[in-house]
Amino acid sequence: MPANNGALMTPTLIVTRPIAQSENFAASVLSAWNGPLNLIISPLIEIVQVPATVSDVSSVIFTSANGVNAARNLRLPAGMKAWCVGDKTAQIAKQAGFDPIIGPGDAEGLVARLMSARPTGRIAHIRGAHARGDVSERLNAAGLSCIDVVAYDQQPCALSPQALAALNANKPVIFPLFSPRTGTILNQQGPFVASVHVVALSEAVANAVDPALDWDITVASTPDGDAMKIATLAALQRCVGKD
Repeated sequence: MPANNGALMTPTLIVTRPIAQSENFAASVLSAWNGPLNLIISPLIEIVQVPATVSDVSSVIFTSANGVNAARNLRLPAGMKAWCVGDKTAQIAKQAGFDPIIGPGDAEGLVARLMSARPTGRIAHIRGAHARGDVSERLNAAGLSCIDVVAYDQQPCALSPQALAALNANKPVIFPLFSPRTGTILNQQGPFVASVHVVALSEAVANAVDPALDWDITVASTPDGDAMKIATLAALQRCVGKD
């Protein structure tokens, strides 16, 4: 393939998580990728703390790292048990002074584990204004005591001018999407000229993408950062014809 054609096939990776999480994910992809790549960080949501209080709880539920970060402002006792959606969230919870229990990687599995373990006392789900899975409702229906504590909001952001320029060029663009909300926000900013490939954290994220946009979608094998990295690298390889 001539050099100029190779340049035309250079894929663009647009990472849409909040800035710190985008930088971490982009760094993990770059550490394993040695091909051509146009990397753009363009968050689609901004995490904004909102006033919240919580008392008289025996343990907490964290379904994202954002919940852990928000909980730092709630003055919860050190060493409180924290039911965490997966390993990364558990690591952050431990650093914040909680005693983490590591879940299987998604809210569905975490709810099942809580129903099986049946912890005593009241549980607080520290979450954002936009949440899925009906965690507290399902636990209460199963006879556990759980309250929702909305401690942050996920406010939408517009794609950056750099991202829009890439999306209006005739080159492939890869979007790793980590939440249904980012999928919904992205829907509202299309359609785009570029060929778009979405790498979705889960089926719920994939289902949030409007099928009318006719984008190519891959779902990660498991709902975690490592699987998202592997799926993103595979999408990059397909774009440059390496597989």
